[in-house]
Amino acid sequence: MTDLNTIGWVVLCAAVLAVAFFYSSVGHGGATGYLAALALLGVAPDSAKVAVLITNVLVASVAWWRFWQAGHFDWKILFSFAVASIPCAFLGSKIHISPQTYKIVLGAVLTVAGIVLLLRSRWQTDDVTLRKCYLPVALLVGAALGFLAGLTGIGGGVFLSPVLYLFRWVKPKTTGGIAAGFIVVNSIAGLVGAGWEKVTHAGPLLWLTLPAVIGALLGTHLGARRWSSVTFSRVLAGVLVFAGGKLLLEAAG
Repeated sequence: MTDLNTIGWVVLCAAVLAVAFFYSSVGHGGATGYLAALALLGVAPDSAKVAVLITNVLVASVAWWRFWQAGHFDWKILFSFAVASIPCAFLGSKIHISPQTYKIVLGAVLTVAGIVLLLRSRWQTDDVTLRKCYLPVALLVGAALGFLAGLTGIGGGVFLSPVLYLFRWVKPKTTGGIAAGFIVVNSIAGLVGAGWEKVTHAGPLLWLTLPAVIGALLGTHLGARRWSSVTFSRVLAGVLVFAGGKLLLEAAG
């Protein structure tokens, strides 16, 4: 439960809508952004984790559908990563580690990935030469990212997107569709691992799904159909730097 007053709820809903808008525009669910907003308003992460995962599933589902409709999706690539990530996400959700440890590691990884993407976004276009993604590599990467997603309570799209992008396994915008699908299946696996009892105790935080879905519908329209690949890449880089910086600041605090 939360002790937010009316103003607190209005601010939180506005923040969630904004996070969903920008994250969904690059195929992400926004878990790290929701957790940041909740933390700033004094909501304990433990009580918010399940509600964030549910919101993540809904927002990423909207993004998955929109990117798929726009032709920015590849079932084969998603399956190659998800077949190993789903059971590993379930296992990761069962393990508890020091929040300080994973915030430092993940914050550094996401920040560096975002900076690299920002630098490369100047020349990354839809006609980039793609490289073949071999199944054994995809299975290993999927297993590692799935476990990390379950461990940290997010869908894992912020991990998969830069990997797909930097290794040029798919076109820039296709990373959005694949990341969205990856987030959905891993978030569901994380919810199953958390157990039904925690889901039923998510309480009033589940109302956050409403502004999140509205933000996702608006954001995915721009990301999937309006923005150029360069703009898409820069927004993705910004999302990663924001998520990484947020984690590092939390760890330092």
